[in-house]
Amino acid sequence: MMTRLCRMGVLVGLAGLAAVPAFGQAGRAEMRGTIFDQARAVLPGATVTVTHDGTGIERTVVTGPDGRFVIPTLTPGAYTVKVELQGFQTQTRPGVQVSVGQELTLDLTLGVAALAEEVTVTGEAPVVEVTANRIGTNITNREIDSLPSQSRNQMALMQLVAGLTPSLDSGQSEGGQYNANGRETGSNVFLIDGLSNYSVRNGGGFGGQARLSLDSMAEFQVLTHQYGAEYGGSAGVVVNAVSRGGTNQLSGRAFYYFQDESLNAVEHFAKLAGEENPESGSQIYGFNAGGPIVKNKAFWFFNLERTEVDEAVTLVFPPEAAPLAVGFSDAGQIRGINSFIRGDYHFTPNHNVSIKWVRQATTEVGDEWVPLGSTRDNVELEDDSGDQMVNVTWTWLIGSRATNELRVGDVRQSIFTGGRPYFDDDLNFIGPAGRDQFDIGSNNQHVDYAAGPRPTHGIAKERLQQIEDTFTLTTGGSHTFKAGFNYGRPAVAPAIVGGNGIGTFTFLQNQPFDPANPFTYPSRFSIRLGEIFFTVRDWIVSSYVQDKWQVTKNLTLNLGVRYDRQHLTPQTKDAFAPRFGVAWDPTGSGRTVIRGGIGKFYETQLIGVGTALVQSAVITPAFVFDTGEDRSALSGRIPTRHVCLQPSGNNGLAVMSPACRAALTTLRDAVLAGNNTNTEPTVDGDRRLGYLWSFSAGVKRELAANLAVSVDYVGNRGRDQTAIVDINEPRLLSTGRVGRPGVAVFDPNGELIPSQARGASFNRVLQFQTLDALNSDYNALEMMLEKRYSDRWSGRFSYTLAKARNVGVTGGRSANVSKRINDDLNPRRDYSRANFDNRHQVNASVNATLWRGLGAGAVFSYYSGFPINETVGTDVNGDRDNFDRPIAGVDDLTRPIVSPLDSQGQAIRNGIDGENVMLLDLRFQYTLDLPRRSTMGLFWEIYNAANRVNFSNPTGNRRSSNFLVPVATSRPPRTMQLGIRYTF
Repeated sequence: MMTRLCRMGVLVGLAGLAAVPAFGQAGRAEMRGTIFDQARAVLPGATVTVTHDGTGIERTVVTGPDGRFVIPTLTPGAYTVKVELQGFQTQTRPGVQVSVGQELTLDLTLGVAALAEEVTVTGEAPVVEVTANRIGTNITNREIDSLPSQSRNQMALMQLVAGLTPSLDSGQSEGGQYNANGRETGSNVFLIDGLSNYSVRNGGGFGGQARLSLDSMAEFQVLTHQYGAEYGGSAGVVVNAVSRGGTNQLSGRAFYYFQDESLNAVEHFAKLAGEENPESGSQIYGFNAGGPIVKNKAFWFFNLERTEVDEAVTLVFPPEAAPLAVGFSDAGQIRGINSFIRGDYHFTPNHNVSIKWVRQATTEVGDEWVPLGSTRDNVELEDDSGDQMVNVTWTWLIGSRATNELRVGDVRQSIFTGGRPYFDDDLNFIGPAGRDQFDIGSNNQHVDYAAGPRPTHGIAKERLQQIEDTFTLTTGGSHTFKAGFNYGRPAVAPAIVGGNGIGTFTFLQNQPFDPANPFTYPSRFSIRLGEIFFTVRDWIVSSYVQDKWQVTKNLTLNLGVRYDRQHLTPQTKDAFAPRFGVAWDPTGSGRTVIRGGIGKFYETQLIGVGTALVQSAVITPAFVFDTGEDRSALSGRIPTRHVCLQPSGNNGLAVMSPACRAALTTLRDAVLAGNNTNTEPTVDGDRRLGYLWSFSAGVKRELAANLAVSVDYVGNRGRDQTAIVDINEPRLLSTGRVGRPGVAVFDPNGELIPSQARGASFNRVLQFQTLDALNSDYNALEMMLEKRYSDRWSGRFSYTLAKARNVGVTGGRSANVSKRINDDLNPRRDYSRANFDNRHQVNASVNATLWRGLGAGAVFSYYSGFPINETVGTDVNGDRDNFDRPIAGVDDLTRPIVSPLDSQGQAIRNGIDGENVMLLDLRFQYTLDLPRRSTMGLFWEIYNAANRVNFSNPTGNRRSSNFLVPVATSRPPRTMQLGIRYTF
C-alpha cells in the first residue's frame, strides 16, 4: 500500500509541475490496435508482448474490455509482436517496423486453438496512421544510407518534405536552413532523442547546436503542421532525430568520402573569366561501432567523423572597383570533427537509463564570402569549437498502462568570429590582442562589395540547461493521457557584442577611395565604442496536458492545452494554447484517414532581444557613433557633416584620419566614464509573445500496398508579432517642417528616457513593439506521394503551392522579433510577400536496388525562388536607415521602377520575382557481401548532375552597377563524390 501511495504521489507531482518547450514522447513511438477472433468479435484479456529485435527488451500489456491495447513510449526499431489468450492460437508477427513519432495501428485476428498452437504472420505495417491528424513524414534509415546528401548533412534530406523551403541564398550549402509554415528559420525545433537542441541565439536555424551526423542517426521524423500540445515554443517545423544505439549484435562501419577539383565542373562566373577551378574538394571520413555490454541489458555505441571541405567560390566585382576589388576564385575552408557516444542500461525490466553525448568542433574561413561581396582581406573566420549536448533519460514503466520519462540535458556552444586581424595563423581567436580598436583599420562598404578588415568580431558562450518530464497513461485503448513539463535556462555569458568595433565607411559608389577625388568620399561612418562584454540570462517554463481519445474505432480526437512562460517576455503571462485535432477512418479499413485540426502556437523570443536591450540602453557603457548620411560626394563635394567623413587614404582604402581618431577617443573616454547618453538607444515596449493560429484539413489514402498519397490545406495567422520601430521617426511637426519630434512627443511621461538624459538630442530611438499592423498569414496546398521500400524500390514526390506574407524589411530569414520596417509611422505599408515566400516547390526522390548489390538513388528539387526588394540605395527620408523604396515621379526619371506600385505610388516590398533553383542529385552504389556478415560498399554521387546554373538573387539596390543582374550562384556547379564504406 505504501509503495502504491508513493508512486501516486510522484505521478501527481510530475503532472502538476509547470515548467523551454515540453516535447512529450518526442523520439519515441506508439503501437495500438484491437485483437479480434475470426468472427470479428473483440477479445478482452489478451496478452500482447512486443520485443525489440535488436536489444531483446520486452513490453507487455493486456487488452481491455473492447479488445484494444496501447503501448506508448516505444523506442523506434523493429519488433516482434506476440499475442496470447487461452483457448486461442498464439500469434507471432515478426519484423514490425516502428518509426520515430509513429502512431502505428496494428489489428490482429486469433484463430481458435487446434493442432497448431502458435502461428507466425508476416506482412508490412499499415502506411496510413488512422489515429493521427498531424502532417509530416519520416526519413528512414534506408534513405539516409541510399540517397545523395551533400556533405553528409541531415538538412539536405529535409528538402524531400512538402512545405519546407531551404535557403536559396548564395554561400549556403544545399539544405543549410529551412523556412516552414511561413515562418523564419529560427522558428524551427530540432530534437535529438526527444531533447531540444535549441540555440539561444539562432533558435532552430542551422539545425540547432551540436548536430547529430548522419552516420550517428537511425532515422528522423519531420512534422510540418498540427502537432500536439507536447510541442511548443516555436511554430515552424519539428524535427525528431533518433540516434543509433547498441544492440545484442556487435556491429559498426568505417567510411570515407572524397572529392576534389578534378571531379567538379568549373563554376559559371569562373568559366566566363577563363579560369579553372581553384584547388578545392572535400574529405569526410570516420567510423562507428556498437554492441552489448550485457546481453538484453546494457549497450554502447560511438561514432567519430572528420570533415575537411575546401569549397570553390568565385567573386565578381564591377570594373570601376579595380584595383581595390578585382574578381578572383578561391576556396572557403571548413574543418570539423563530430563525436557521438551513447550508452543504455536496463536496470530492471521497468527502468532504463540512456546517456548520449554529442560534440562538434568546427573552424571556417570564408563564411558568406560570396553573398557579402568580400575581397580577400574582408573574409570572415569562425572558430566554433565548443558545441556539445548531453542528454540523460530515465524511462520508468509503471505497470502495463503508464510510463514516465525524465530528461535532463545541457546544450552549449562557444563560438568565436571575426576578420583575419582577430585570429592567428592557426585560426586561434586572439581578439584585439592589446591593440587599440582604432589601430586595426576600418571596413569599407561600397555598393557592390566590401574591402578592408571585416567589421565584426565576437564571442558567444551559449548554454541551455533543461529538465523535462512526460507522464503517459492509457485506459485500455480509448484514452491516452499525457502530461508534461519543461524548464529551460538559456544564457549567453559572456558575450562580446563587438559588431563594427573597428568602424565602417559606407560609400554610395564603387570606386576606390581617393583623397584627391571628392566623388569617391564616403557618405557615412559608424563605429561601436565602449564596453563590449555583456551577460544575458533567461528562463522558460512550459507545461501541457493532452488526451488522445479514440471515440470509436474509426474516430480519434486529439485534445490538449499548453502553457508557456518566458522571463525575457514578462508581459505575457496568459500564454495558454489550446489544440484540437481529428482523425477519421471513414471505411474502417485502415487505408484512409481524413484529418484536420486547429491550434494556437506561441513562439518564445531569442536571447538577442535581451542583448539588444542591455547593450543599447539609454545609459550604457556601450555606444554606437554614427555620422548619418551625407551625400555631398555625389555632387563632387567633400562631406562636411563630421570630420570622420574626411578620411586618410591607403591604396584605395579609407582609414581614420588623425582628427577623426582624436574626436572618437574623446567620445570613447566619456562613454567609459559613464558620462555619455546613447542618442540611438533601443528600448522595450509592450512586447509580447507572438503566436500563430494554425489550421489544416486533408486526407491520406493508401493507393496500394506500401503506397500512399496525401493532400492537405494548411494555413496560419500570425498575431502579436513584434518588430523594432523608430518612435523618433522624422515626421511633419507643428512648426510646418519635417524633423524628429523629440522626447516630449515619443516619451511625454518619462517612462523610457531617464531624467538625466532627457536634454539630449536623440536620433533614432528604436523600440520593440507588438502591433496588429505586423500580422502575418500563410496558406498552402501540400501534396505528397510516398512509396515505402518494397519490390526493390522506394520513392517520394511532393508539391507545395504556398503564399507567405508578413511585415518587415530587415531581419533576414531567421529573425522572428528583431525585424525593421521601412515606414515606422505606417508599418502596414510593408505588408507584402515574406522574404522567404516561395510560391512553387517540387521535390522527388527514388532509391532502387537495380541488380544484386547494385543500387541507385536520385533527388530532384525545384523552387520558384524568393522575391527581391527594390530600394533606392540611399537614406532619402533622413531616418538613418537605408532601405527606402522608389517612388513614382521621384525616382524613375532615369530608370523605370520595376516593382508594382502601391496606392501612394511607392514600390511594394519584395515586388520582384527572384531566381528559381533546380537540382538533380544522383547516387550509385555497389555493395559486396564479405564473410562474417560484413559488406563493402562503393559509392559515386553526382550533385547538380545537369550542371544547371542556379543564380542567386541579384541586388535590388538601384544604385548598384549590378541592379537585377546576377553575379553569384546559389548552388555549386556539377560536383562528384566518391565513397567507400565497410560494414560489419
